[in-house]
Amino acid sequence: MCTTKFWTEAWQEVRNTSNQAPSYGNKQGWQQFWNSFAEQYALRNRQSRSIYNAVVEGLVADGVISPFSMVLDIGCGAGTYTLPLASKVRQVTGLDTAGQMLAMLKSEAIHEGLTCRIEPLQADWLDFPAEPAYDVVFAANTTAINDYDSLMKMNAVSRGVCCLIGFAGTYHIKVRALLWEQLMGEPPEHMAFDIQYPFNILYHERFLPNLKFYSYRERYRETLAYMIEYYTSYFALFGLEGPETTAKITEFLANRAVEDYCTELINTTIGVLWWRTDRKATILE
Repeated sequence: MCTTKFWTEAWQEVRNTSNQAPSYGNKQGWQQFWNSFAEQYALRNRQSRSIYNAVVEGLVADGVISPFSMVLDIGCGAGTYTLPLASKVRQVTGLDTAGQMLAMLKSEAIHEGLTCRIEPLQADWLDFPAEPAYDVVFAANTTAINDYDSLMKMNAVSRGVCCLIGFAGTYHIKVRALLWEQLMGEPPEHMAFDIQYPFNILYHERFLPNLKFYSYRERYRETLAYMIEYYTSYFALFGLEGPETTAKITEFLANRAVEDYCTELINTTIGVLWWRTDRKATILE
């Protein structure tokens, strides 16, 4: 029988058995990685802003956020959702461990005239006080929410609503997937971040989760030099590094480049999950 325990253990199992699991505990390595590429992520956010705007507009239409909302954005990065949220609410606290990501968030906030509505905060979600300090607790595609405890902590910090965005099925980045298969000998796995696990945990905890799906395709054009640097750093997080690995990455990307540029194609569906912390289903005796 499917229960909270079943889904909690299933989530943990898929996380533990994923071929990406060796990198999950490398917090310092990931922090350095995000710091190194913060500027480029901010530029990608600008290009894809219509996608994030659509998600936020959906949250407005559903009454999840309002002009009076005080929001916490966990794992905010360079402002992927922090910026569109800040244009609709009273204030957003952007929480992240990567200082350069927060620096880019500050820069983007200035660019958009949203400085007064955004408060960057460098801290780890695990260390964050479990007190009801925000109207809305929000997290999108972040490793910070990865098990029962980190999910339930969102309820403890929220005064009203929580929103979690995760992948629905495969998160497909074409170049990364092909390169991963060439270096690792198997396709990459993304199920550890699938929205089905938190959805079912919340359902069996008697919350009333709402779920909406958004599908999108995006192309990013990057220089060959940037792509080599990016993927060399990325695969080092999984223990693949050194001259031989760098040579393989360089050859693979150079063969796909046109006039020293590579195209990165992303094709995915995300699930936008939200629920009220003060509403639970009634159990009929």
